[in-house]
Amino acid sequence: MNDFKELKENYLKYDLKYFTISSIISTILITIFYNLNIDFYLKSFIIPTLIVLITYIVNIKHNKLEKNKISYYLLIPIMLIILNSFIFKVDFSNKFLNILILPIIITCLLLYLLNKNFKFKIKTFIIFIEDTLNNLFPNLNNINKLFKEKSKNKNIIQIIIGLLIGIPICIILLSLLSSADMYFNYFIGSILDKVLDLLNIEFIWKNIFVISISFILTFSIFINYMLKRDIDVTKTKLLNISSSSISTILILINLVYLLFLFVEISKLTTNFLHLPALYTYSEYAREGFFQLLFITCINFIITLFILYKTNLENNKIIKTLLLILISLSIVLIFNSYYRMILYISAYTFTILRLQVILFLFLELILFILLIKKIVKDLKHNNFKLFSIIALIIYIINLYLCNDIVIDFINKLITK
Repeated sequence: MNDFKELKENYLKYDLKYFTISSIISTILITIFYNLNIDFYLKSFIIPTLIVLITYIVNIKHNKLEKNKISYYLLIPIMLIILNSFIFKVDFSNKFLNILILPIIITCLLLYLLNKNFKFKIKTFIIFIEDTLNNLFPNLNNINKLFKEKSKNKNIIQIIIGLLIGIPICIILLSLLSSADMYFNYFIGSILDKVLDLLNIEFIWKNIFVISISFILTFSIFINYMLKRDIDVTKTKLLNISSSSISTILILINLVYLLFLFVEISKLTTNFLHLPALYTYSEYAREGFFQLLFITCINFIITLFILYKTNLENNKIIKTLLLILISLSIVLIFNSYYRMILYISAYTFTILRLQVILFLFLELILFILLIKKIVKDLKHNNFKLFSIIALIIYIINLYLCNDIVIDFINKLITK
């Protein structure tokens, strides 16, 4: 990992001055929007993400660095996610997921765009994130390349970098010291009160902080994209695990699920286990579907691990046990659907209930694809296909799981 010591060759082909100016412009735009009286989620995440993405693409096109223009198709889900945030009031769960998912899709777009041989693997993202965090501030030293010929300008830019880094740190330290010592807090507070009479210092500090963070992230992360545009991840190493151990684990897990399904059949048919008479369908519908959702996720992870991380893919006994596990998982999914339908028929839809239905549908599709892979002995890696399907379902979730659509569906049901 000696990339950051060998930047000279990279920048001979790259217009760093153009990027620095565009980064400053994007930072100013982010700060302007941040001061508007609009939704905090929009001005602190969605709008900055859009501005930075445009800045990156403009710089890539300016330097003619596009290696794989087909990756521009990833702009479709990116813009659908961003557009959704402007059209609908996004609930907390989708906001959280957007903050996780949007940077991943943008990273895929840019790395695919810069490198036609880029492979979509988890290890690639881990390497990229590690390098970004490790070199967040060191990357700023590359601004010095703009001022090689003038030592005075070089010192000025070093001072500016020091202010950009030092001021936010001082703000944090002052806040911590003020909370740790009441007298110090009173002392700092009295100074601030006097200054505030002359100037809205809170407004200035807030914007200095926003400007510092915006510029550091915009500049530094893009430098990392440039350095990692030729990133290469070696083939995944398979784990040497005993087939007997895996078989034993799968047999035990399958027996547990068979026992659970035996009890489920009892509740829904003759009740030969003599459950309490007061146990109602509403209680049955209300309990368990989130737990069952979590269980099917565990089963999916177990199946993926065995298929893609071990050398047991061609073992007939393992394949049979995996098919049984997947089949039981599908039964559990339908069991969850049945519970949810009963519950919705009594208490109508909510955003969370519709999200569960969509996620169960996603699991069902992925399990069917795994069955196809096992039965037909398909050798290709399904990670990209799984990701595309998951992304499609996620975007559908964004446009369906909101108050407007939920109210419309509930009105149709209650008529």
